[in-house]
Amino acid sequence: MATDSNEEFSEEALSGPVVDRRTTTALLGAAGMGALAGCTGGGGGSNDGGDSGGGTGDGGGDDTATETPAEDRSGGTLQAGWFTGSIDTLDPPYISVGQYFQVAANIFSGLVTLKEDLTVRGDLASDWEVTNDGATFTFQLREGVTFHDGSEFTAEDVRYTINRTIENETPAAPKLSTLKPVDEDGVVIEDDYTVTLNFERPMAPALIYLTRGPGRAATIVSKEAIEEMGAEQYAVTPVGTGPFQVESHEVGSELKLTAYDDYFGTDSDGNQLPYLDGVTITPIPEPSSIVNALRSGDIHFANLVPLQNVSQVEDASSARKLQAPGVNWYGFAMNQEREPFDSRTARLGIAKAIDNEKFIETAYFGNAISAQGPINKATAWVYREDKPDTQAYDPERAQELLQEAGADGASFSILTTQSSLRQAKAMRQQLNAVGLNVEVEQVTSSTYWDRYAKLDYDTTISGSVGDPDPDQSLWNFYRKDGPWNWVSYENDEVHQLLAEQRRQLDREQRAETLQTLEDILIEDVPHAYLSHQDDIAARRPEVKGFTHIPFMRNFHSVYLSE
Repeated sequence: MATDSNEEFSEEALSGPVVDRRTTTALLGAAGMGALAGCTGGGGGSNDGGDSGGGTGDGGGDDTATETPAEDRSGGTLQAGWFTGSIDTLDPPYISVGQYFQVAANIFSGLVTLKEDLTVRGDLASDWEVTNDGATFTFQLREGVTFHDGSEFTAEDVRYTINRTIENETPAAPKLSTLKPVDEDGVVIEDDYTVTLNFERPMAPALIYLTRGPGRAATIVSKEAIEEMGAEQYAVTPVGTGPFQVESHEVGSELKLTAYDDYFGTDSDGNQLPYLDGVTITPIPEPSSIVNALRSGDIHFANLVPLQNVSQVEDASSARKLQAPGVNWYGFAMNQEREPFDSRTARLGIAKAIDNEKFIETAYFGNAISAQGPINKATAWVYREDKPDTQAYDPERAQELLQEAGADGASFSILTTQSSLRQAKAMRQQLNAVGLNVEVEQVTSSTYWDRYAKLDYDTTISGSVGDPDPDQSLWNFYRKDGPWNWVSYENDEVHQLLAEQRRQLDREQRAETLQTLEDILIEDVPHAYLSHQDDIAARRPEVKGFTHIPFMRNFHSVYLSE
Protein backbone atom coordinates (compact mmCIF):
# COMPACT_ATOMS: atom_id res chain seq x y z
CA MET A 1 0.00 0.00 0.00
CA ALA A 2 1.51 3.33 -1.01
CA THR A 3 1.78 6.18 1.48
CA ASP A 4 3.30 9.63 1.56
CA SER A 5 6.64 8.18 2.61
CA ASN A 6 6.63 5.44 -0.02
CA GLU A 7 6.53 2.90 2.84
CA GLU A 8 4.25 -0.11 2.72
CA PHE A 9 2.10 -1.03 5.71
CA SER A 10 -0.05 -4.11 5.99
CA GLU A 11 -3.62 -3.74 7.15
CA GLU A 12 -2.74 -6.01 10.07
CA ALA A 13 0.17 -3.79 11.12
CA LEU A 14 -2.06 -0.70 11.12
CA SER A 15 -4.96 -2.30 12.98
CA GLY A 16 -5.50 -2.08 16.75
CA PRO A 17 -5.46 -2.32 19.63
CA VAL A 18 -1.73 -1.50 19.41
CA VAL A 19 0.45 -0.37 16.52
CA ASP A 20 3.99 -1.41 17.38
CA ARG A 21 6.98 0.87 17.72
CA ARG A 22 8.53 0.01 14.36
CA THR A 23 5.33 0.72 12.45
CA THR A 24 4.62 3.87 14.46
CA THR A 25 8.10 5.18 13.67
CA ALA A 26 7.41 4.65 9.98
CA LEU A 27 4.00 6.31 10.34
CA LEU A 28 5.57 9.33 12.00
CA GLY A 29 7.89 9.59 9.02
CA ALA A 30 4.97 9.24 6.62
CA ALA A 31 3.19 12.03 8.46
CA GLY A 32 6.29 14.19 8.33
CA MET A 33 6.71 13.81 12.10
CA GLY A 34 9.84 11.70 12.08
CA ALA A 35 11.50 14.16 14.46
CA LEU A 36 9.25 12.91 17.23
CA ALA A 37 10.65 9.41 16.86
CA GLY A 38 13.97 10.71 18.10
CA CYS A 39 12.63 12.50 21.15
CA THR A 40 10.16 10.02 22.61
CA GLY A 41 11.30 7.36 24.99
CA GLY A 42 10.66 5.65 28.29
CA GLY A 43 8.58 7.14 31.04
CA GLY A 44 5.91 6.40 33.57
CA GLY A 45 3.37 4.11 31.95
CA SER A 46 -0.36 4.74 31.80
CA ASN A 47 -3.34 3.30 29.99
CA ASP A 48 -5.34 6.48 29.73
CA GLY A 49 -4.42 7.36 26.17
CA GLY A 50 -2.44 10.40 27.27
CA ASP A 51 0.46 11.49 25.12
CA SER A 52 3.84 11.38 26.73
CA GLY A 53 7.42 11.01 25.70
CA GLY A 54 11.01 11.59 26.63
CA GLY A 55 12.95 14.77 26.22
CA THR A 56 16.19 16.16 27.53
CA GLY A 57 17.22 18.59 30.21
CA ASP A 58 16.39 16.54 33.31
CA GLY A 59 16.05 13.33 31.35
CA GLY A 60 12.61 14.16 30.00
CA GLY A 61 10.37 11.58 31.57
CA ASP A 62 10.23 10.87 35.29
CA ASP A 63 9.71 7.19 36.01
CA THR A 64 9.38 7.60 39.77
CA ALA A 65 5.62 7.03 39.46
CA THR A 66 6.35 3.33 39.06
CA GLU A 67 8.35 3.39 42.31
CA THR A 68 5.94 5.46 44.39
CA PRO A 69 2.91 3.76 46.00
CA ALA A 70 -0.35 4.76 44.33
CA GLU A 71 -1.74 6.21 47.56
CA ASP A 72 1.21 8.61 47.73
CA ARG A 73 0.65 9.88 44.21
CA SER A 74 -2.93 11.05 44.67
CA GLY A 75 -4.03 14.53 45.60
CA GLY A 76 -2.75 18.05 45.46
CA THR A 77 -3.12 20.90 43.00
CA LEU A 78 -0.42 21.70 40.50
CA GLN A 79 0.24 25.44 40.21
CA ALA A 80 1.30 26.06 36.62
CA GLY A 81 2.48 29.27 34.98
CA TRP A 82 1.71 29.84 31.29
CA PHE A 83 4.00 32.22 29.42
CA THR A 84 1.23 34.25 27.79
CA GLY A 85 -1.07 37.10 28.70
CA SER A 86 -4.22 35.01 28.37
CA ILE A 87 -5.63 31.72 27.10
CA ASP A 88 -8.30 32.97 24.75
CA THR A 89 -9.75 29.80 23.26
CA LEU A 90 -9.79 26.13 24.22
CA ASP A 91 -12.01 24.88 21.36
CA PRO A 92 -9.57 22.46 19.68
CA PRO A 93 -10.10 22.94 15.92
CA TYR A 94 -10.05 26.72 16.29
CA ILE A 95 -6.79 26.90 18.20
CA SER A 96 -4.01 28.62 16.28
CA VAL A 97 -1.74 29.22 19.28
CA GLY A 98 0.40 26.33 20.51
CA GLN A 99 0.18 27.35 24.17
CA TYR A 100 -3.62 27.13 24.08
CA PHE A 101 -3.62 23.58 22.79
CA GLN A 102 -1.17 22.55 25.51
CA VAL A 103 -4.01 23.26 27.92
CA ALA A 104 -6.78 21.80 25.76
CA ALA A 105 -5.04 18.42 25.52
CA ASN A 106 -5.68 18.00 29.25
CA ILE A 107 -9.42 18.55 28.75
CA PHE A 108 -10.10 16.54 25.58
CA SER A 109 -9.36 13.10 24.11
CA GLY A 110 -8.73 11.80 20.59
CA LEU A 111 -9.53 8.49 18.92
CA VAL A 112 -5.97 7.23 19.40
CA THR A 113 -2.83 8.41 21.11
CA LEU A 114 0.94 8.24 20.78
CA LYS A 115 2.39 6.62 23.88
CA GLU A 116 5.73 7.09 25.61
CA ASP A 117 6.98 3.74 24.30
CA LEU A 118 6.36 4.99 20.74
CA THR A 119 3.31 2.88 20.02
CA VAL A 120 -0.10 4.04 18.82
CA ARG A 121 -2.80 2.90 21.23
CA GLY A 122 -6.44 3.59 21.72
CA ASP A 123 -7.68 6.73 23.44
CA LEU A 124 -11.45 6.90 22.91
CA ALA A 125 -11.09 3.95 20.55
CA SER A 126 -10.59 0.57 22.22
CA ASP A 127 -9.65 -1.13 18.95
CA TRP A 128 -9.68 -0.52 15.20
CA GLU A 129 -9.36 -2.34 11.91
CA VAL A 130 -7.77 -1.09 8.70
CA THR A 131 -9.13 -2.35 5.36
CA ASN A 132 -9.41 -1.30 1.72
CA ASP A 133 -5.63 -1.22 1.36
CA GLY A 134 -5.36 1.37 4.11
CA ALA A 135 -8.07 3.76 2.97
CA THR A 136 -10.70 2.63 5.49
CA PHE A 137 -10.41 2.77 9.28
CA THR A 138 -13.13 1.24 11.45
CA PHE A 139 -12.92 2.19 15.13
CA GLN A 140 -14.50 0.34 18.04
CA LEU A 141 -15.20 2.99 20.67
CA ARG A 142 -14.98 2.67 24.43
CA GLU A 143 -18.33 2.15 26.05
CA GLY A 144 -19.29 3.96 29.21
CA VAL A 145 -17.22 7.08 28.51
CA THR A 146 -18.90 10.33 29.47
CA PHE A 147 -18.25 13.99 28.83
CA HIS A 148 -17.62 16.23 31.81
CA ASP A 149 -21.32 17.20 31.88
CA GLY A 150 -22.28 13.54 32.27
CA SER A 151 -23.57 13.03 28.72
CA GLU A 152 -22.57 9.82 27.00
CA PHE A 153 -19.88 9.66 24.32
CA THR A 154 -20.94 7.77 21.16
CA ALA A 155 -20.04 7.46 17.48
CA GLU A 156 -22.28 10.43 16.73
CA ASP A 157 -19.82 12.67 18.58
CA VAL A 158 -17.02 11.50 16.28
CA ARG A 159 -19.07 12.35 13.21
CA TYR A 160 -20.13 15.70 14.63
CA THR A 161 -16.56 16.63 15.56
CA ILE A 162 -15.10 15.79 12.15
CA ASN A 163 -17.94 17.42 10.23
CA ARG A 164 -17.69 20.59 12.34
CA THR A 165 -13.93 20.76 11.86
CA ILE A 166 -14.20 20.49 8.07
CA GLU A 167 -17.45 22.40 7.47
CA ASN A 168 -16.31 25.40 9.51
CA GLU A 169 -12.96 25.44 7.68
CA THR A 170 -11.05 25.46 10.95
CA PRO A 171 -7.23 25.53 11.13
CA ALA A 172 -7.29 21.76 11.88
CA ALA A 173 -9.28 20.93 8.73
CA PRO A 174 -6.28 20.47 6.36
CA LYS A 175 -5.30 17.27 8.18
CA LEU A 176 -8.61 15.77 7.05
CA SER A 177 -8.34 17.00 3.47
CA THR A 178 -8.14 13.48 1.98
CA LEU A 179 -11.21 12.23 3.86
CA LYS A 180 -14.21 11.64 1.63
CA PRO A 181 -17.05 14.14 2.17
CA VAL A 182 -18.66 13.34 5.51
CA ASP A 183 -22.13 12.92 3.95
CA GLU A 184 -20.73 10.73 1.18
CA ASP A 185 -19.45 7.91 3.37
CA GLY A 186 -16.52 9.90 4.72
CA VAL A 187 -17.78 9.13 8.23
CA VAL A 188 -20.14 6.18 8.65
CA ILE A 189 -21.82 5.39 11.96
CA GLU A 190 -22.14 1.60 12.08
CA ASP A 191 -23.68 1.62 15.56
CA ASP A 192 -23.38 3.64 18.78
CA TYR A 193 -19.84 2.42 19.40
CA THR A 194 -18.51 1.75 15.89
CA VAL A 195 -17.50 4.40 13.38
CA THR A 196 -15.78 4.10 9.99
CA LEU A 197 -13.62 6.73 8.28
CA ASN A 198 -13.18 6.42 4.50
CA PHE A 199 -10.34 8.25 2.82
CA GLU A 200 -10.07 8.93 -0.91
CA ARG A 201 -6.82 6.95 -1.07
CA PRO A 202 -4.66 4.86 1.29
CA MET A 203 -3.90 7.04 4.27
CA ALA A 204 -1.60 5.31 6.76
CA PRO A 205 -0.59 8.57 8.49
CA ALA A 206 -4.24 9.10 9.43
CA LEU A 207 -3.54 7.30 12.70
CA ILE A 208 -0.97 9.95 13.60
CA TYR A 209 -3.25 12.80 12.56
CA LEU A 210 -6.05 11.36 14.72
CA THR A 211 -4.02 11.40 17.94
CA ARG A 212 -4.96 13.80 20.73
CA GLY A 213 -1.52 15.24 20.13
CA PRO A 214 0.48 15.79 18.01
CA GLY A 215 -2.20 15.07 15.39
CA ARG A 216 -5.20 17.09 16.60
CA ALA A 217 -7.41 16.38 13.57
CA ALA A 218 -10.28 14.81 15.51
CA THR A 219 -10.15 15.93 19.12
CA ILE A 220 -13.67 15.03 20.25
CA VAL A 221 -15.95 17.89 21.27
CA SER A 222 -19.44 17.81 22.82
CA LYS A 223 -22.27 18.74 20.46
CA GLU A 224 -24.68 18.94 23.39
CA ALA A 225 -22.49 21.37 25.33
CA ILE A 226 -21.81 23.56 22.28
CA GLU A 227 -25.50 23.84 21.49
CA GLU A 228 -26.38 24.51 25.13
CA MET A 229 -23.78 27.15 26.00
CA GLY A 230 -22.99 28.49 22.52
CA ALA A 231 -19.73 28.38 20.61
CA GLU A 232 -18.35 31.56 22.19
CA GLN A 233 -18.69 30.29 25.74
CA TYR A 234 -17.54 26.79 24.75
CA ALA A 235 -14.25 28.31 23.65
CA VAL A 236 -13.73 29.57 27.22
CA THR A 237 -15.17 26.73 29.34
CA PRO A 238 -15.30 23.70 27.06
CA VAL A 239 -16.58 20.23 27.90
CA GLY A 240 -14.49 17.23 26.87
CA THR A 241 -13.78 13.65 27.91
CA GLY A 242 -10.21 14.20 29.12
CA PRO A 243 -8.62 13.79 32.55
CA PHE A 244 -9.41 17.33 33.73
CA GLN A 245 -12.55 19.45 33.52
CA VAL A 246 -12.86 23.22 33.57
CA GLU A 247 -14.02 24.49 36.95
CA SER A 248 -13.65 28.18 36.14
CA HIS A 249 -11.88 30.38 33.64
CA GLU A 250 -11.25 34.08 34.04
CA VAL A 251 -9.56 34.87 30.74
CA GLY A 252 -6.26 36.64 31.36
CA SER A 253 -6.34 35.85 35.07
CA GLU A 254 -6.77 32.19 36.02
CA LEU A 255 -7.93 28.85 34.68
CA LYS A 256 -8.90 26.18 37.20
CA LEU A 257 -9.02 22.55 36.14
CA THR A 258 -10.23 19.78 38.44
CA ALA A 259 -9.82 16.04 38.07
CA TYR A 260 -12.74 14.38 36.30
CA ASP A 261 -13.78 11.59 38.65
CA ASP A 262 -15.33 9.51 35.86
CA TYR A 263 -12.35 9.74 33.52
CA PHE A 264 -11.82 6.42 31.76
CA GLY A 265 -8.03 6.32 32.11
CA THR A 266 -5.94 4.27 34.52
CA ASP A 267 -2.22 3.78 34.99
CA SER A 268 -0.44 0.54 34.16
CA ASP A 269 -1.38 -0.85 37.59
CA GLY A 270 -5.06 -0.06 37.15
CA ASN A 271 -5.04 3.01 39.41
CA GLN A 272 -7.42 5.82 38.51
CA LEU A 273 -5.99 8.80 36.65
CA PRO A 274 -5.32 11.63 36.96
CA TYR A 275 -3.38 11.58 40.23
CA LEU A 276 -3.78 15.30 40.87
CA ASP A 277 -6.89 16.88 42.36
CA GLY A 278 -6.49 19.73 39.92
CA VAL A 279 -4.33 22.16 37.99
CA THR A 280 -4.47 25.93 38.38
CA ILE A 281 -3.02 27.76 35.38
CA THR A 282 -1.98 31.38 35.70
CA PRO A 283 -0.96 33.40 32.62
CA ILE A 284 2.37 35.14 33.31
CA PRO A 285 3.48 37.18 30.29
CA GLU A 286 6.57 38.82 31.79
CA PRO A 287 9.70 36.69 31.19
CA SER A 288 11.53 37.22 34.49
CA SER A 289 8.29 36.90 36.46
CA ILE A 290 7.51 33.36 35.32
CA VAL A 291 11.06 32.20 36.11
CA ASN A 292 11.07 33.94 39.49
CA ALA A 293 7.70 32.40 40.33
CA LEU A 294 9.12 28.95 39.60
CA ARG A 295 12.29 29.51 41.61
CA SER A 296 10.38 30.89 44.60
CA GLY A 297 7.82 28.09 44.60
CA ASP A 298 4.81 30.25 43.69
CA ILE A 299 4.32 27.87 40.75
CA HIS A 300 5.36 24.24 40.36
CA PHE A 301 5.61 24.24 36.58
CA ALA A 302 6.41 26.72 33.79
CA ASN A 303 5.05 25.68 30.41
CA LEU A 304 7.70 27.68 28.56
CA VAL A 305 11.00 29.15 29.68
CA PRO A 306 11.77 32.40 27.84
CA LEU A 307 14.98 31.76 25.95
CA GLN A 308 16.65 34.81 27.47
CA ASN A 309 16.04 33.34 30.94
CA VAL A 310 17.22 29.76 30.38
CA SER A 311 20.45 30.29 32.37
CA GLN A 312 18.44 31.35 35.45
CA VAL A 313 16.66 27.98 35.41
CA GLU A 314 19.88 26.07 34.78
CA ASP A 315 21.56 27.78 37.73
CA ALA A 316 18.66 27.30 40.15
CA SER A 317 18.71 24.36 42.58
CA SER A 318 14.93 24.69 42.91
CA ALA A 319 14.16 24.18 39.20
CA ARG A 320 14.66 21.49 36.59
CA LYS A 321 14.90 22.35 32.89
CA LEU A 322 12.88 20.22 30.45
CA GLN A 323 14.16 20.43 26.88
CA ALA A 324 13.05 18.72 23.68
CA PRO A 325 13.77 19.37 19.98
CA GLY A 326 11.58 22.13 18.60
CA VAL A 327 9.74 21.74 15.30
CA ASN A 328 9.13 25.34 14.36
CA TRP A 329 10.17 28.47 12.55
CA TYR A 330 9.99 32.13 13.50
CA GLY A 331 10.08 35.08 11.15
CA PHE A 332 9.54 38.81 10.79
CA ALA A 333 6.02 39.04 9.36
CA MET A 334 5.27 42.00 7.08
CA ASN A 335 1.65 42.84 6.28
CA GLN A 336 1.46 43.11 2.48
CA GLU A 337 -1.82 45.01 2.66
CA ARG A 338 0.17 48.00 3.93
CA GLU A 339 2.96 50.02 2.35
CA PRO A 340 5.84 49.54 1.90
CA PHE A 341 5.41 45.80 2.53
CA ASP A 342 3.41 45.35 -0.67
CA SER A 343 6.79 45.69 -2.42
CA ARG A 344 8.93 42.55 -2.59
CA THR A 345 11.97 44.79 -3.01
CA ALA A 346 11.19 46.61 0.24
CA ARG A 347 10.60 43.34 2.09
CA LEU A 348 13.92 41.97 0.84
CA GLY A 349 15.67 45.16 1.89
CA ILE A 350 14.26 44.75 5.40
CA ALA A 351 15.28 41.07 5.49
CA LYS A 352 18.84 41.89 4.48
CA ALA A 353 19.01 44.52 7.22
CA ILE A 354 18.58 41.80 9.86
CA ASP A 355 21.63 40.07 11.33
CA ASN A 356 20.05 36.81 12.52
CA GLU A 357 22.98 35.80 14.72
CA LYS A 358 23.05 39.18 16.44
CA PHE A 359 19.27 39.12 16.83
CA ILE A 360 19.40 35.66 18.44
CA GLU A 361 22.16 36.74 20.80
CA THR A 362 20.36 39.93 21.83
CA ALA A 363 16.81 38.59 21.94
CA TYR A 364 17.43 35.04 23.19
CA PHE A 365 20.95 35.12 24.70
CA GLY A 366 22.01 32.74 21.95
CA ASN A 367 19.43 30.06 22.78
CA ALA A 368 18.20 29.47 19.20
CA ILE A 369 19.64 28.75 15.77
CA SER A 370 19.45 30.94 12.70
CA ALA A 371 16.81 30.13 10.09
CA GLN A 372 17.41 30.59 6.37
CA GLY A 373 13.90 29.33 5.55
CA PRO A 374 10.83 27.80 7.19
CA ILE A 375 11.85 24.10 7.01
CA ASN A 376 13.76 23.07 10.12
CA LYS A 377 16.47 20.51 10.91
CA ALA A 378 14.11 18.28 12.87
CA THR A 379 12.40 17.32 9.60
CA ALA A 380 15.67 15.85 8.37
CA TRP A 381 14.17 14.12 5.31
CA VAL A 382 13.50 17.47 3.64
CA TYR A 383 15.96 19.82 5.36
CA ARG A 384 19.14 20.96 3.56
CA GLU A 385 21.95 23.30 4.55
CA ASP A 386 22.48 24.81 1.10
CA LYS A 387 19.41 27.02 0.94
CA PRO A 388 19.39 30.21 -1.13
CA ASP A 389 21.15 33.07 0.68
CA THR A 390 18.77 35.66 -0.79
CA GLN A 391 17.85 36.99 2.66
CA ALA A 392 21.41 36.91 4.04
CA TYR A 393 22.53 39.90 6.12
CA ASP A 394 23.99 42.68 3.96
CA PRO A 395 23.27 46.16 5.36
CA GLU A 396 24.68 48.02 2.36
CA ARG A 397 22.54 46.05 -0.08
CA ALA A 398 19.60 46.48 2.29
CA GLN A 399 19.84 50.25 2.04
CA GLU A 400 20.13 50.08 -1.76
CA LEU A 401 16.99 47.94 -1.98
CA LEU A 402 15.05 50.19 0.39
CA GLN A 403 16.01 53.23 -1.69
CA GLU A 404 15.05 51.40 -4.89
CA ALA A 405 11.62 50.63 -3.39
CA GLY A 406 11.19 54.19 -2.13
CA ALA A 407 11.09 52.82 1.41
CA ASP A 408 14.26 54.34 2.84
CA GLY A 409 13.36 56.08 6.07
CA ALA A 410 9.95 54.37 6.15
CA SER A 411 8.05 54.55 9.42
CA PHE A 412 6.21 51.55 10.82
CA SER A 413 5.60 49.63 14.04
CA ILE A 414 6.28 46.15 15.39
CA LEU A 415 3.22 44.69 17.09
CA THR A 416 4.15 42.72 20.20
CA THR A 417 3.08 41.53 23.63
CA GLN A 418 4.87 41.77 26.94
CA SER A 419 6.24 38.25 26.55
CA SER A 420 7.90 39.14 23.21
CA LEU A 421 8.96 42.68 24.04
CA ARG A 422 12.66 41.89 24.15
CA GLN A 423 12.58 40.42 20.64
CA ALA A 424 10.69 43.42 19.28
CA LYS A 425 13.18 45.85 20.80
CA ALA A 426 16.11 43.88 19.39
CA MET A 427 14.50 43.99 15.95
CA ARG A 428 13.78 47.71 16.21
CA GLN A 429 17.42 48.38 17.03
CA GLN A 430 18.66 46.60 13.91
CA LEU A 431 16.13 48.15 11.54
CA ASN A 432 16.66 51.68 12.80
CA ALA A 433 20.39 51.19 12.19
CA VAL A 434 19.75 51.18 8.41
CA GLY A 435 17.72 54.38 8.53
CA LEU A 436 14.21 53.07 9.11
CA ASN A 437 11.94 54.68 11.69
CA VAL A 438 10.56 51.75 13.67
CA GLU A 439 8.50 51.86 16.84
CA VAL A 440 7.33 49.05 19.13
CA GLU A 441 3.60 48.77 19.81
CA GLN A 442 2.91 46.62 22.88
CA VAL A 443 -0.62 45.26 23.40
CA THR A 444 -2.26 42.54 25.47
CA SER A 445 -2.12 38.94 24.29
CA SER A 446 -5.82 38.90 23.37
CA THR A 447 -5.54 42.12 21.40
CA TYR A 448 -2.42 40.87 19.67
CA TRP A 449 -3.99 37.71 18.28
CA ASP A 450 -7.17 39.52 17.31
CA ARG A 451 -5.30 42.23 15.40
CA TYR A 452 -2.81 39.82 13.86
CA ALA A 453 -5.58 37.63 12.44
CA LYS A 454 -7.42 40.69 11.09
CA LEU A 455 -4.21 42.06 9.49
CA ASP A 456 -4.51 45.15 11.68
CA TYR A 457 -0.75 45.64 12.10
CA ASP A 458 2.40 46.64 10.21
CA THR A 459 4.91 43.99 11.26
CA THR A 460 5.37 41.40 14.00
CA ILE A 461 7.58 38.48 14.99
CA SER A 462 5.72 35.21 14.74
CA GLY A 463 5.81 31.80 13.10
CA SER A 464 4.75 28.17 13.33
CA VAL A 465 5.13 25.84 16.33
CA GLY A 466 4.17 22.24 16.96
CA ASP A 467 3.52 21.14 13.38
CA PRO A 468 6.22 18.58 12.58
CA ASP A 469 5.02 18.05 9.01
CA PRO A 470 6.12 20.97 6.80
CA ASP A 471 2.73 20.79 5.09
CA GLN A 472 0.85 21.78 8.23
CA SER A 473 2.61 25.10 8.66
CA LEU A 474 3.33 25.95 5.02
CA TRP A 475 -0.20 25.09 3.83
CA ASN A 476 -1.87 27.15 6.53
CA PHE A 477 0.50 30.11 6.18
CA TYR A 478 1.05 30.45 2.45
CA ARG A 479 -1.99 29.29 0.56
CA LYS A 480 -4.13 32.18 -0.69
CA ASP A 481 -6.92 31.01 1.59
CA GLY A 482 -4.67 29.66 4.34
CA PRO A 483 -6.17 30.10 7.83
CA TRP A 484 -2.91 31.63 9.10
CA ASN A 485 -2.02 33.65 6.00
CA TRP A 486 -1.85 36.79 8.10
CA VAL A 487 0.62 38.55 5.80
CA SER A 488 -1.77 38.46 2.79
CA TYR A 489 0.73 36.55 0.67
CA GLU A 490 -0.33 35.32 -2.78
CA ASN A 491 1.71 33.33 -5.26
CA ASP A 492 0.00 31.04 -7.78
CA GLU A 493 3.01 28.74 -8.09
CA VAL A 494 3.29 28.32 -4.31
CA HIS A 495 -0.46 27.66 -4.14
CA GLN A 496 -0.09 24.91 -6.77
CA LEU A 497 3.05 23.39 -5.25
CA LEU A 498 1.36 23.13 -1.87
CA ALA A 499 -1.43 21.11 -3.47
CA GLU A 500 1.03 19.03 -5.51
CA GLN A 501 3.15 17.92 -2.54
CA ARG A 502 0.02 16.59 -0.84
CA ARG A 503 -0.61 14.26 -3.77
CA GLN A 504 2.93 12.91 -3.99
CA LEU A 505 3.35 9.39 -2.65
CA ASP A 506 7.12 9.23 -3.00
CA ARG A 507 8.92 11.03 -0.20
CA GLU A 508 11.93 12.01 -2.34
CA GLN A 509 9.65 13.61 -4.92
CA ARG A 510 7.72 15.36 -2.16
CA ALA A 511 10.98 16.64 -0.63
CA GLU A 512 12.01 18.10 -3.99
CA THR A 513 8.66 19.86 -4.30
CA LEU A 514 8.86 21.23 -0.76
CA GLN A 515 12.41 22.46 -1.34
CA THR A 516 11.35 24.21 -4.55
CA LEU A 517 8.49 25.76 -2.62
CA GLU A 518 10.86 26.88 0.16
CA ASP A 519 13.20 28.46 -2.41
CA ILE A 520 10.31 30.56 -3.73
CA LEU A 521 9.32 31.63 -0.22
CA ILE A 522 12.87 32.70 0.57
CA GLU A 523 12.92 34.74 -2.66
CA ASP A 524 9.44 36.26 -2.16
CA VAL A 525 10.07 37.22 1.49
CA PRO A 526 6.56 36.90 2.96
CA HIS A 527 8.60 36.57 6.16
CA ALA A 528 12.19 37.43 6.92
CA TYR A 529 13.15 34.07 8.41
CA LEU A 530 14.83 34.43 11.79
CA SER A 531 15.20 31.35 13.98
CA HIS A 532 14.38 27.80 15.04
CA GLN A 533 14.01 27.20 18.78
CA ASP A 534 14.07 24.23 21.15
CA ASP A 535 10.99 23.55 23.27
CA ILE A 536 11.96 24.36 26.87
CA ALA A 537 9.77 24.03 29.95
CA ALA A 538 10.69 23.72 33.63
CA ARG A 539 9.42 22.11 36.81
CA ARG A 540 10.22 22.14 40.50
CA PRO A 541 11.79 19.00 42.03
CA GLU A 542 8.54 17.98 43.74
CA VAL A 543 6.77 17.60 40.38
CA LYS A 544 6.95 13.95 39.36
CA GLY A 545 5.57 11.79 36.58
CA PHE A 546 5.76 14.39 33.79
CA THR A 547 7.12 13.24 30.44
CA HIS A 548 8.04 15.71 27.74
CA ILE A 549 6.90 15.44 24.15
CA PRO A 550 7.57 18.58 22.10
CA PHE A 551 4.89 21.25 22.64
CA MET A 552 2.70 18.98 24.74
CA ARG A 553 2.04 19.62 28.44
CA ASN A 554 -0.02 16.67 29.63
CA PHE A 555 -0.63 16.35 33.36
CA HIS A 556 -2.63 13.12 33.58
CA SER A 557 0.31 11.21 35.13
CA VAL A 558 1.80 14.09 37.14
CA TYR A 559 1.84 14.04 40.93
CA LEU A 560 3.42 16.10 43.69
CA SER A 561 5.99 14.61 46.04
CA GLU A 562 6.97 16.31 49.29
